[in-house]
This record gives sequence, C-alpha cells and structure tokens, in this order.
Amino acid sequence: ILKPFDSCPQLCVYCQRNWEVTSLDQARVRSDALDKAIDWIRRRASITEVLVTGGDPVTLDDRRLGRIIESLAAIGHVERIRIGTRVPVTMPCRITSAFVSMLGRHHVPGRRELCVVTHVESPRELTPDLRDAVTRIRRAGISVFNQQVFTYYNSRRFETAFLRRKLRLCGIEPYYTF
Repeated sequence: ILKPFDSCPQLCVYCQRNWEVTSLDQARVRSDALDKAIDWIRRRASITEVLVTGGDPVTLDDRRLGRIIESLAAIGHVERIRIGTRVPVTMPCRITSAFVSMLGRHHVPGRRELCVVTHVESPRELTPDLRDAVTRIRRAGISVFNQQVFTYYNSRRFETAFLRRKLRLCGIEPYYTF
C-alpha cells in the first residue's frame, strides 16, 4: 500500500479519516518520504502488486500522480498497480482524456496491469457522469473494479444485489465486499 495523499473529496461514513481529518497541507506526503517508500518497494522483489490509495490519490494533479505511477511501473517486479479512488463517484469530471492517457501509458497487457478500484456504495451513485468516466477508462483497456463497504444501511435496503447488477452494466466489475 502506498498512500501519497491523505485527503479525499468526500468523507465516507465507513472511513477511518472521519476521525483523522487534517488540513490539505498535512495531507500531502513529502516527496522525500514518497521516494523512500517507493525505494522500499523497489528493494523487495516479492512485492508484485501495489495499491496506490490514501485519501484519494486521484485528487493529485496528473503530473504528480503520473510521477508516482511511473516510478512504480519502472520497478521490474511490480506486475499490478491498483489505483484506489472514489473520484469517479465524487468528481467524475476529473477523469479527463489526459488523465486516462497518463494511466494508459503504464498499462501493458502481458507485462503490467494498471487498474482502477473504486467505491460505489449505492445504485444512486451510478450517474451518467460516472458512466462516462468509466467508459473513458475502459476504452483505454484499463479495468475498473468496485469494492463495496457492506454497511447496515445498504444491507437493510437490499441494495447490494441490485448495485452489483447495475455496476456490470456501467462497465464496473464488482470486485469484493468488505
């Protein structure tokens, strides 16, 4: 797990950041600390998969996030880079062609998978803007998965089964529930 940014565009009820709210200045991970973490991954050949999460790393600008992904992609033993983000739900306009192109440069079928893992919690979050953002990502050959937090509220309303069906229609693969 690599956490380059410890803030999000939304505070979710299930997230530990609800009691760790920090200012944006405190949320930024210093470049030297990030370089040290990436070097730690580089020196451990047993690490084949890296989850870039946070906070929400997609709230970083393309240049900074691109540098992080490029550094990870340059590590020969890293076969999979997962980007954990809720941005397709909270700020789908952030998923621009330039952003998708930046991700696509590091997705190399047969060599390295780059995928996006989001948190769609309710069918009400499956907006036309989210579907458009996911379509842009998928057209670049990048998979989009969903990890749903199973809460009392969504289980009580029996939304999860319905959500999983609708996710597939939007191009999002239900990944797991936790």
